[in-house]
Amino acid sequence: MKWNSLHEKSDWLFRQVLNKEKQSSHEDSRLEDIARKFSDDRYLRRKIEAQERFDYLKAYHKNITPTKITPKYTYVRIAVAILILIGSGTFLFMHQGHKRHEHYKEIYLSDIHPGKQQALLITHNGQKIKLNRTTHQTIEQNGTKLQIDTTGLQYEPTNLVPTGTIHNTLIVPRGGEFTLTLSDGTRVWLNSDSQLTYPVNFTDSTREVTISGEAYFSVNRSTAPFIVKTDRGDITVLGTEFNVNNYPGNRETITTLVNGKIAYLTPDGEKFILTPKQQIVIKQDGQKEIKTVDTRYATSWKTGMFLFQEMRLEDIMNQLERWYDIHVFYTEERVKDLHFSGDLSRFKNIGTFIEMFEKSSDVKIEVRGKNIIVGI
Repeated sequence: MKWNSLHEKSDWLFRQVLNKEKQSSHEDSRLEDIARKFSDDRYLRRKIEAQERFDYLKAYHKNITPTKITPKYTYVRIAVAILILIGSGTFLFMHQGHKRHEHYKEIYLSDIHPGKQQALLITHNGQKIKLNRTTHQTIEQNGTKLQIDTTGLQYEPTNLVPTGTIHNTLIVPRGGEFTLTLSDGTRVWLNSDSQLTYPVNFTDSTREVTISGEAYFSVNRSTAPFIVKTDRGDITVLGTEFNVNNYPGNRETITTLVNGKIAYLTPDGEKFILTPKQQIVIKQDGQKEIKTVDTRYATSWKTGMFLFQEMRLEDIMNQLERWYDIHVFYTEERVKDLHFSGDLSRFKNIGTFIEMFEKSSDVKIEVRGKNIIVGI
């Protein structure tokens, strides 16, 4: 008997799982394997326990391969539908086009932890102040009050007249993030391994800051232009929200506009106007590209998520390196170009990512202290 329709396949799988008995064989070994696992109470219990331990937010993680398979025969969809009906709350990793090999192993990652709220403030006179969630301090600086508390670092102008423009620098290390409110009310979220240099108070006709790394800006509207300087161009706005990814050594500098309007001026003098949901990519060789995007993928880090859409493994690992303060090495260059999609909380154990990569592809990952070795 030929099983040509998705309906026939899902119907067969439903009967096998819900009746917990083998009614008939199936010519597709992958469906047989799924049915056998879902009929095993111990298997389901392990998956439920894993789900509760990792608290996954959504029930899909799939590997995008260069040769895509027609989605109507995707068994993940069938499996997820069954799992929803039987209420197990688990999910199945499935790499399309590859038979899944079961392997269970304990991963001990005691030296690797998610990032946390931390930063180093360097004042204009060289004073260094470590900041974290427990820091509570108030500093008077050039007519401006610096308030440090659980909400981050806030600059509040006082009635004193500033004696000129002085600059501070906020450095967020690998394994950190921090929030800053500038003296004009503009809010800045800084991602791991980032640095922002800014005036303590804005007294000129323009508001100008310099970013290295990644930051999300919610610019307070004013008649004075707000300028974000990067090594690959300047961004000028009056009031808007946008994300800048400008890590040194990255292949690209990416600016994504959430709302409002921005003007991007490149080092060679070209000017581009971006409207909401547009993204400008400036490559190392100077090439430029503007495209319309789902802004969630560029800004999810600000809300505590990693969100990937057909992203290269190397680019994903670059983010994990900064957030978990680890070092990633590759045994083969080709593994860097594997593509993955998925979403996970930034505050989960890195073992969650390792499990995702290994169980949804042929990737093999070895952990040695804070070093991650990736191969195939």
